Amino acid sequence: MIQGSKNKKANGLNKRILIVDDDSDVLAGLAALLAHLEWDVETALNGKEALRKFAAFAPDVVLLDVNLPDAHGIDLLDQMKGYAEDVPVIVMSGVGTIDVAVQAMRKGAETFVTKPFDVDNLELVLEQVDRRIAVSRELLALKRRGTPREMRVEGVSPHARELDEMIARVAPSRSPILLLGESGSGKGVIARMIHDRSDRAKAPFVDLNCAGFSRELFESELFGHERGAFTDAGSAKPGLFEIATGGSVFLDEIGELELSIQVRLLKALEEKRFRRVGGVRDIQVDIRLIAATNRDLSADVAAGRFRKDLFYRLNVVKIVIPPLRERRDDIPVLAGQILSNLTVELKSDVRGISERAMQKLSAYSWPGNVRELRNVLERALLVASSREIKVEELYLEGAESSALQQDPAVRQDSATEPLDDVITAYVRRAVDAAGGNIREAARQLKVSPSTIYARLKEK
Repeated sequence: MIQGSKNKKANGLNKRILIVDDDSDVLAGLAALLAHLEWDVETALNGKEALRKFAAFAPDVVLLDVNLPDAHGIDLLDQMKGYAEDVPVIVMSGVGTIDVAVQAMRKGAETFVTKPFDVDNLELVLEQVDRRIAVSRELLALKRRGTPREMRVEGVSPHARELDEMIARVAPSRSPILLLGESGSGKGVIARMIHDRSDRAKAPFVDLNCAGFSRELFESELFGHERGAFTDAGSAKPGLFEIATGGSVFLDEIGELELSIQVRLLKALEEKRFRRVGGVRDIQVDIRLIAATNRDLSADVAAGRFRKDLFYRLNVVKIVIPPLRERRDDIPVLAGQILSNLTVELKSDVRGISERAMQKLSAYSWPGNVRELRNVLERALLVASSREIKVEELYLEGAESSALQQDPAVRQDSATEPLDDVITAYVRRAVDAAGGNIREAARQLKVSPSTIYARLKEK
């Protein structure tokens, strides 16, 4: 008995298969069987028709006969792999010789099956190919992930608790989400957290920064392209919408999108389908869009820089991420978590932050938000002279001198430190000011470079 649900995609969208065979009866039988198994089926009776439909239909899998009236199936396999290398091709033949099977596998065939078909065996082969496609898409998505998953908002402040509660409420929905916040405030982390806490968590999460892309390149990244769509398009490529089907797409800096792309994006969101660049076939997808910006999109709409209809489509659920200076109670928690991750990443022996250093971190205004905090701690780890980050090892861009003058805790601590420690800290700041150039720092301090090296080696 044929089971029709085995090969159905988890998100309800059928995968596409192209069947190539010169026997119309075989084509009809296979088409009926695979349609029953909930595949979208396209057929071809010869090589020329197969190549045309391969380009237009963009199948997920090809079932290819070796003997065709106008081409040899192995040659056709080679051409298909040259067009789109990642598409699995299952070669079939009524003459099941080992030589043909070996040839097919060398050219990149997924597997080789003989005719007449054993239905159960064919179903098993398609199930294996189906799983490989799913794994391949997940791997493509994982390559775009740069940071570990976070399942809750780190912090103890009211802002952190409110943000965490908001994520818990909106994550299960299917609605688009718009994240607003300053640069470096953690919009990407929050986007991934929303995905991880949704029922799409096992499907791909992919992200793309909208700033800095030309219109053509952005379209290719988001929607994919067909072979020959532009000069460098040597093979077909799936876009992020295809890779993320069943999952989530995060578009950062969406306010930077050109108006022409905004039109295509809105159409894809509303219709849940699109065409690759240079394509003629609609591709249906099921994705959850999470967008982010540090711009005032309302003002951009009023100025004609952002489409009003797209803004309304994105602004279904809006989450405002507060800047770090408004959640100072969270700084020790965030610093501790970031430091823990960095010590593993950098293989550092540093295990903590001194009390005075933590006071300095908490007093700073953090114009670069959490991203700047991470950068400051990473630099401190690299120059740390002990297993604990000290106050003099923190370099806060544009605020070093004023922080020492205005922060009573730092001024008092510096005044009560041993003279050698004060001198060492002063030398370190001189090296920082010289961009790490020891000779330049020595020239400014009017000492020898060896004196600088000696001081930097001191605990």
